[in-house]
Amino acid sequence: APEPRPGVRGGHMPSARNLPFPDVLEEGRLRPPEELRSLFLERATPEQQVITSCGSGITACVLTLAAWELGYRNLSVYDGSWAEWGAPSHLPVVS
Repeated sequence: APEPRPGVRGGHMPSARNLPFPDVLEEGRLRPPEELRSLFLERATPEQQVITSCGSGITACVLTLAAWELGYRNLSVYDGSWAEWGAPSHLPVVS
């Protein structure tokens, strides 16, 4: 899908894995651990570094919380997220 925000490139960060934050929720709460575990293990093991991002750094925190609840500890939130990375710059983008 094209990037809806003007001045921001479309694409994603190199080596990024997509997990939309609504996928970890059920009726406004985190899904049960066994369901979350399946979603996360498809993308990263608990031993790997996980850096979450989104459009502006806010909803990425939901993913970080879900990962923490599963025992992931090498976690960071990239608060600049796509608004910063996708802006015209020298940073690489995969499309």
